[in-house]
Amino acid sequence: MLLDTMPRSKKTPQDAGPSSGKRKAPSKKTSKQPVTYDDTKFETEGAWLLYKNVLSARNIISERRVLISDFANELLGHVIQRNKWEKFVATPRVAYVEIVKEFYANIHDNLDNPEHPQYQQVYMRGQYIPFSPLAILRYYELDNTETDILQAPNTNLQEVVTSICQGIDHWPDGSSTLNYNCLLPQVRTLDKMVSANILPTTHTSTVNMERARLLHWLQTKTLNIGNYIFANVLHIRNNRRCLAFPSLITGLCEMHGIDLSHEITRVKRTMQIDRIGIRSSEVHMTRNSERSSQGPVGGQSNVHGQPEPAQDDPMAEDLYQSGTEPTLASNSNELHQWRTSNAEIKADIREIREALVQEAESRRRDHDALSAQMTQLLGYFSLYPPPPPQ
Repeated sequence: MLLDTMPRSKKTPQDAGPSSGKRKAPSKKTSKQPVTYDDTKFETEGAWLLYKNVLSARNIISERRVLISDFANELLGHVIQRNKWEKFVATPRVAYVEIVKEFYANIHDNLDNPEHPQYQQVYMRGQYIPFSPLAILRYYELDNTETDILQAPNTNLQEVVTSICQGIDHWPDGSSTLNYNCLLPQVRTLDKMVSANILPTTHTSTVNMERARLLHWLQTKTLNIGNYIFANVLHIRNNRRCLAFPSLITGLCEMHGIDLSHEITRVKRTMQIDRIGIRSSEVHMTRNSERSSQGPVGGQSNVHGQPEPAQDDPMAEDLYQSGTEPTLASNSNELHQWRTSNAEIKADIREIREALVQEAESRRRDHDALSAQMTQLLGYFSLYPPPPPQ
């Protein structure tokens, strides 16, 4: 009786028997296995982690070919000829995504330290390949020139603006960039090559101080692209920027015996730099600038404006009328003219096609007539064979 009067404690799920519902299965403690990496592709585990966590998600900017014949008598053509960059601006070789990203992952912190055992060498697919300013120059078949922008003092920004810009007379206060439309027309063309092949960037609507100084330098001087590209690769690897120089990196790997036969994913190529492409780009950028610009335009000192281009530039003559900036109406009129011209070309092609069809029909009739005559001659000779030779 005493036992019946004692308060009973509630049963907890742990005290309950098999019939008291479902029980959570005890969690199994799993020991983490050490992460392994492919040592034929990466020199260290740190390089593999950099590739996996950072570089694998980065985009790649491809080099661009320059159609030199389109700019033979312009600033861009003179710069290419002075520096002997014919191969440097030629059609880029096929580049592979994995090769490029592995290369950047394997760049070590002592690449430019002469006392390090792997000085100016990068581990790639089980071996070290040379990567130095001299190796870059040899790849492009260039001489090791003494003149180098990296060794020159920083040019005064006032001198830079006077040299490459129009419509403004000083670097904008409180800004680290210039508006692309402030550049002289021929400097804009040069900038297309610089922003793809020397100082790669996706921000082409503005020009930072480094690119502006480089544009000023290239107008009259030669550039050692070996030193410049080497330093730029180190800068790209240590900053959150798009990876660059894929064709150069792939070419250096192939030159030193790296097997590329199993590579699949190619780096997407960018359109070549030619007159038609630049004209189209100018129209696009001008239209965007027209929509977003809020300040004064045309020859005034506001860098966000639309400075008036030089009238002796053939592209400017097409885009600008009477020194005024393009408007939506002028662009629409240009598009209408292009469509009209395109319709005329299609009509010409149609006439040529019809003429070819008529010519083919005429020749078929001639062929049939000749075949009939040949049949008649063969029948005549079968009835009246020629006399045997005497």
